[in-house]
Amino acid sequence: MKFFNKSVFYFIVNVAILLIVLTKTLFAWSSGPPAYKTGAPGDDGACNSCHNSFSLGLGSATFSITGASSTYTPGKAVKIKISFSNSIGELHGFEMTALDADGNNIGKFKAIGKTTQVIPPKDYRGLKKADKGTYVEHTSKGNKKKRWKVKWTPPASATGTVTFYAAGNEANGNGSSSGDYIYTTTLEITAASSTSEE
Repeated sequence: MKFFNKSVFYFIVNVAILLIVLTKTLFAWSSGPPAYKTGAPGDDGACNSCHNSFSLGLGSATFSITGASSTYTPGKAVKIKISFSNSIGELHGFEMTALDADGNNIGKFKAIGKTTQVIPPKDYRGLKKADKGTYVEHTSKGNKKKRWKVKWTPPASATGTVTFYAAGNEANGNGSSSGDYIYTTTLEITAASSTSEE
């Protein structure tokens, strides 16, 4: 009888742990997807690796990145906007990064308000420590928005063109990854000193 009770106890504990892990995996993405899902070169694709009911960009919404200017000043923060328009989705999300002309992550992001977050390294999203500050995404509160703002600061030594890459999710809100539309978009900005030399 003791063996049976121990077996039942361990079975219940294992099932509970499995349910916690599966629930976190299923619903965690509403508070931000795994890292490296922006569609940028070198990333692990876009969000359509999970949200794969439709081909990439097949929906009717417009997903875009806009900046206050087409230039940046090395070392000075720039406001970047990410948005959906003409969207019929119930929920929305995004993930974004910035690359220099050589394809390296550049600059650091900073969240604005409670609708965006910088992905921290070494949590369930899998961001490497070396990439700290270089990926930004929506929060669970931001999941209910269609527009987000973040700050991006280039290094003081930055030169040339920087390309922002973002993937966006126009979700139907059914609690699963099915029936959602995924989009990707880019924005290029150039160092002010580079444009004045041309």
